[in-house]
Amino acid sequence: MFDALDGALCVLAVVATMEALRASGGISAARRRVLWEIGAMGALVVLAHAAGGGTSAVLSMIVALGIAGGAAAVCARFGIDRAPRLSRLPGMIAAAALASTLFAKPDEPVAALIGASVAVAGAALLSRLRFAIKDASLASSLHFACAGACAVIGYAAGQEAGALAVVIVSAMGALIFSHLTMALAGPVWPGLVSTLDGFAACSVVAVGIVAGSGALLVTGIALAIGCAASHASAMQSRASYSK
Repeated sequence: MFDALDGALCVLAVVATMEALRASGGISAARRRVLWEIGAMGALVVLAHAAGGGTSAVLSMIVALGIAGGAAAVCARFGIDRAPRLSRLPGMIAAAALASTLFAKPDEPVAALIGASVAVAGAALLSRLRFAIKDASLASSLHFACAGACAVIGYAAGQEAGALAVVIVSAMGALIFSHLTMALAGPVWPGLVSTLDGFAACSVVAVGIVAGSGALLVTGIALAIGCAASHASAMQSRASYSK
C-alpha cells in the first residue's frame, strides 16, 4: 500500500513542480541558473544512490525515474500544468511522503507503478475541474488542520529512535511553521513558506536515501526544484514591488 503511495506522491510532486516552473517562467537568468544547478545536484544524488546500491537500488531508481518522466510527459501532452492545482501543496506532499516512511516495508516497484498510474489519472481529472477555495476563513482552517496533521506525524516519528526520526521531526516542525504562516498571514510571505517547504523537500531526499526508496528520492528532488522556483519567483516579485 505504502509503496503505491510513494509512486502516487512522486507523480504529484512532478506535476506540482511543472506547475511551479510554468508559473515562475518570468524569473531572471541568474535565478533560472540556480534552478538548473539544483537539478544537476539532484541528478548527481540519483546517480550516486544507484551506483552505491545493489541491483534493487538500480531497479528502484529506474522505476522512479520512469514514473517521473512519464508524469512529466503526460503533464505536457495534456496541459495539466496549465491550470495550477498542486503548486501550493508541496508541503502536504512532503508530509505524506515522510509519513509513509514510518511504516517499514520493502520497496516494491510494481506497486509504485500502480500508484503512479492512479495518480496520473487523478491529476488529469483534477486539471479539468474548475474550483477554487476563495473563502479565506476556510483556507485558514485547512492550514490549521494540516499543521495538526504534521504535529501528529512528528509525534509518531518522535517515538522512534535513530537519525531518520530526527530528520522527520525537524521537517514536520518546518511544515507546521509553514502552515501556521499561511493560516495567519495568508499569501503575504511566500518566500518564507517556500523556504520551509524546501527544507521539508530536502528531508524527503535524505529519507529516501536512508530508506533506499527511489520513489521518495525523486519525489524530494522534484519538490525541491519546485520550491526553489516558487522562492525565486516570490523574491523577484518582491524586488519589483520594492522598486
